Amino acid sequence: MTTADEVNSTKLALIKAALQLFAERGFDLVSVREITGLAGANVASVKYHFGSREGLIDAVVEEMIMPVNEERLLRLNALELQKKITVRELLNAFFEPLLSQVQGSPISEQLFCKLMGRVVGDRAYEFPDLVMAQFREVASRYVPAFMEAVPGLSHEEVFWRIHFSFGVLAHTLTHGELFRKITEGTAGNEDLSTTLTRVLDFCEAGFKR
Repeated sequence: MTTADEVNSTKLALIKAALQLFAERGFDLVSVREITGLAGANVASVKYHFGSREGLIDAVVEEMIMPVNEERLLRLNALELQKKITVRELLNAFFEPLLSQVQGSPISEQLFCKLMGRVVGDRAYEFPDLVMAQFREVASRYVPAFMEAVPGLSHEEVFWRIHFSFGVLAHTLTHGELFRKITEGTAGNEDLSTTLTRVLDFCEAGFKR
């Protein structure tokens, strides 16, 4: 008889295997059989735990994104206790939760960055409803905060600048390996914290323009 611990262990193994394979090759090119093979599970386990291959993708995305958004909201709560919040502080609160997620990820930093880039940059994939609702909550809190930090920006303009900043991050995470090849290894061989500082510098300048 299968115990609850065994069921949970299989589910986590499937998510971990999917994390690795989706990071390496993208969402479209990985089969259920490859995922279950890496996880040491049978093919039927995907349907049992997630309903379908798409359900497994949603579970992977929720595993990656939801803790990041939860921390973003907690960081903004802390910032709002201050009298004045700067653009840099808001961008830090928005981007740095990725570092926490990297530290708790079962895959390497390089693979995590690649998968996160795919998640936020792959237009063929749509976020599950739960994640989309969370993104809307984050937006509803951060947009007014940015408007206050940069007086004169409209609601629409702030959305655009957040959108552009998100694009910078997605491109940076997804194409780090290509960047290293183009520069013949002279750039891009740094930890994620240093790279995120570069992203923050660039996006801060864009917000303040």
